[in-house]
Amino acid sequence: MFGDEYGNLVVVATVSTATILAFSWILRRHPIVINAVFAVVISIAIFAFSNLVNRSIFGTLELLFQMVIGSNNSWNRVYMVAFWLAMVAISVIFCVYVTSIGRSSTVHRKFFHLTVSLIYISGILFDPLFSWLCAWLWLCIFILTELLRYLNVPPWGAVLNEHLLIFKDVQDSELLLTPIYLLVGIFLPLMLSQNVADLDFQPKLAHFAGVAAVGVGDSMAAIVGSTWGKTKWTGSEKSLEGTLAMMFSMLTFLLITNTFILDPSSVVSIISVSLIASLIEAYLTAMDNFILPFITYLIL
Repeated sequence: MFGDEYGNLVVVATVSTATILAFSWILRRHPIVINAVFAVVISIAIFAFSNLVNRSIFGTLELLFQMVIGSNNSWNRVYMVAFWLAMVAISVIFCVYVTSIGRSSTVHRKFFHLTVSLIYISGILFDPLFSWLCAWLWLCIFILTELLRYLNVPPWGAVLNEHLLIFKDVQDSELLLTPIYLLVGIFLPLMLSQNVADLDFQPKLAHFAGVAAVGVGDSMAAIVGSTWGKTKWTGSEKSLEGTLAMMFSMLTFLLITNTFILDPSSVVSIISVSLIASLIEAYLTAMDNFILPFITYLIL
């Protein structure tokens, strides 16, 4: 249900995002005008999607609402979306709290790894196709949000900078790409799935690569390493203690998850990927939220 509409919506959203990026960059010296770019492109996108699904504008809005709530008996969708909204609300409240205290720590930044991972796990277990759609749409929203912040587009830029710059990671430049890498890294296996629309779709262990590498492993490495890390790797600021924490936490998560998979992966591949990803993380200085899940996905 809604398979073709989902695909059409993703195409329209990605093309629209690319168009907004292009025109916004051209008009970057006039940030106030970028609001008009958003309004025009989004209006055209709604019209284009309406034509693709052969509906009126109001019919399209009704379709979009139906796509969110699912079928009449889809209480799983309602509960899942409610859970997602709760995770988003908690993240916003947490963001406001950290802004109020004026500083962020490694633990604070890894909090978002937890909420995104919980959203992903609930999505792939209860509604993988809808989660696939949302992953692409969230990616577009994250990119456009960073565009508004980076170009300081009024009135959004000041608010976004106030609440987001405090979470700036040492890996970030003027662009805050870490949240985008986090989203892509965790949802990458689902976004690349070719059979997600199949009624008998069953997740494989590889679909949890992002959660294992970033949601669990990288988070434990950062928390343990920053708190108890004493033995530094040669040529790196990362610690042996953090690497061991990542390896054993990844290994534990993957072994437990593997017991619930209909087509489980081999124990050898699980041990190998936990070791390889942990060693690579020890020397990564950028894009770990994307590179680690991608490597884990390829090996699993």
